[in-house]
Amino acid sequence: MAVNGSGDGHKRLPVYDESELTYEHPLYGAMLSVPGLSVGVTSIDAILNWGVMNSLWVFPMATSCCGIELMAAAASRVDLDRMGTIVRATPRQAEVMVIAGTITVKMAPRVKALWDQMPEPKWAIAMGSCAISGDFYRNLYAVVPGIDTVLPVDVYVPGCPPNPEALMHGLLRLKEKVALRRAGKLPPRDDRPDRLQVTKPSVARFLDPARDPAIDEQQVESALHATDTDRSDEPAAGEERASAEPPEPIASSQPSDLEALLRDEFGVAETAPKDGAPVVAVERHVALARRLRGMGYEIFTYVVATHFPEKTGKAPAPERFELAYAVRSVGKGSKVASWRLKLAPGEAAPSLVGVYAGADWQEREQWDLVGVRFAGHPDLRRIMMPENWDGHPLRKDYPADKACPPWR
Repeated sequence: MAVNGSGDGHKRLPVYDESELTYEHPLYGAMLSVPGLSVGVTSIDAILNWGVMNSLWVFPMATSCCGIELMAAAASRVDLDRMGTIVRATPRQAEVMVIAGTITVKMAPRVKALWDQMPEPKWAIAMGSCAISGDFYRNLYAVVPGIDTVLPVDVYVPGCPPNPEALMHGLLRLKEKVALRRAGKLPPRDDRPDRLQVTKPSVARFLDPARDPAIDEQQVESALHATDTDRSDEPAAGEERASAEPPEPIASSQPSDLEALLRDEFGVAETAPKDGAPVVAVERHVALARRLRGMGYEIFTYVVATHFPEKTGKAPAPERFELAYAVRSVGKGSKVASWRLKLAPGEAAPSLVGVYAGADWQEREQWDLVGVRFAGHPDLRRIMMPENWDGHPLRKDYPADKACPPWR
């Protein structure tokens, strides 16, 4: 092979004479004849590896504070799209699930179902302390003690919350792990036995050798049957099915003196006790609500239930429940009317759904969390906890760290 140079003192690029080559590939010659065409030769594996590492499409599982940082990472300042990472709204077009925030027991089967819909190969990033270990809520009855008790996690991004740059660093570390895995290697583990013992969750982590294989089967089975339409249409024992008839019309009038109303029509002598709102008889409860609605108190503000367990000792007191209600008027000079009910264990409170439509989900919430039943409610079922949850977690006698297999 000869090299032709220039003798005029000016440096020029060498020209290679390939006329003496014994073999020339026809495709090579054709490609050289195309102006400006460059040729790169590599293996298919290297191309696939490069493509996977630079197109990590994210499925966002943002449930709380860390979700805001995930959004910021996709915005203009950090711009994850510049490294090929875009957010997809469907698990079937994503390969990286970013769990950003607290995962509750009710949410866990939904997360598991979405994870199972993602195609292989797929990876998971636990973003923030709550997703990693439950953090402040790790011993709370309703929170999963780390998403790695539900699905395998590849990268942990610590922080409360971690900033967008931390998430980008986690994605860069994930790219390194993807490259090693495609090469048949595994990244080195940074095991800290003392730390692992302190943060040991109530359910063994997904890749923990001590994990019972039956947990995987139970979680998959629970995820398959998890649906927001789970319900029981059968009324509880001793109750009749609520009527679906529309409520009677209520004649409206202007707000008047609430104390006079309670004193003259409902026999409440002490309208402003020191310990809270006045107590109204249970049987006059709906009549009071209808009267207030007609007086212009059109907004149902809240109903809150409180459980008082039995007291023994010097000042014994029986177990009871209290319900606090509030409604308000609208417009200039808005007023608030509030009252209370006292219930014995097992006693139901008359539902106000026929008077205030807004009482529907609030009464369901108090039944779900405290266990107070509302007679005549058209759809009294759980709203915050899973349908198969055992007990009512805001009762004073309910243990805060109660287990909920197979999620915690």
